[in-house]
Amino acid sequence: MKLLMKIVGSVLGVILLIWLLLFINPIASERETVFTQESEDTLVIAHRGGMFHAPENTMEAFSHAESIEVDILEYDVFITSDGELVAIHDDTVDRTTDGSGRVNDMSLEEIQALDAGYHFENEEGEANFRDNSVIVPSVEEIFQEFGHMRQLIELKATNDPDRYEEMIQEMWRLIEEYEVHDTVLIASFDHEINLRFDEVADGTVAIGAGEQETRDFVMKHKAFANALYTPTADAFQLPTEQEGFNLADWKLIRGAEQRGMEVYYWTINDEETMRELIDLGAHGIMTDDTELLTEILAEDN
Repeated sequence: MKLLMKIVGSVLGVILLIWLLLFINPIASERETVFTQESEDTLVIAHRGGMFHAPENTMEAFSHAESIEVDILEYDVFITSDGELVAIHDDTVDRTTDGSGRVNDMSLEEIQALDAGYHFENEEGEANFRDNSVIVPSVEEIFQEFGHMRQLIELKATNDPDRYEEMIQEMWRLIEEYEVHDTVLIASFDHEINLRFDEVADGTVAIGAGEQETRDFVMKHKAFANALYTPTADAFQLPTEQEGFNLADWKLIRGAEQRGMEVYYWTINDEETMRELIDLGAHGIMTDDTELLTEILAEDN
């Protein structure tokens, strides 16, 4: 019996040692995309272009973001009835334009005939973009004008599922045509969309982790089983808290770094949380108030 106990103890000891070594020095991602290798500073990510300052997901918002030198433009993508990709967050045009209808059921021409500045109001409550020819832009137009800027592009899982493949193929076609492989990161809450895009792009474009993938990493990290996580993406997009877990955690950020990944937090609009995340070493902060975040980072530098 004593011999058996010694053998069991030795086996458990070896297992524990292997586990500790993997946890301390986990296997990093073998992905070699350029997007996440540009800077060591916290990045300013303009959520929907920075929707505090101009109508969301419009060229006007992106132009403002460029003018204050944000690091990354973030926007959402739907596919139209005629196969064009447009920057819009909702599955309908109702909230952000003066029109009504499902994006998947409308043509590009129909969508761009609407006023995408109609509902926006500035801090004074003025509808200063209404009737000023603000449109819902196509992804092609964005690449033409802002292809030199890094872009975090969310392929919305709320598109009709039977349009996913068409959306993925069209996104890849545009990336190839405008040669923006190194300046875009493709993401979706549905990680199957990310993985399918990665397959189509043959791993040449950075991808984000979807909801399932992110949950897998967080749960394993919190359970001290980081070594069991195998990266299939380049970056996580996280809230600061979810399902009772505090995700604004420097250990979690370091854990992602050990796996060769970055952590971008969304959507942060208050100064206190911005400063906290900067101090924690967050790789990027997604915000509607790009002016505030750029001012804070300028102070720190």
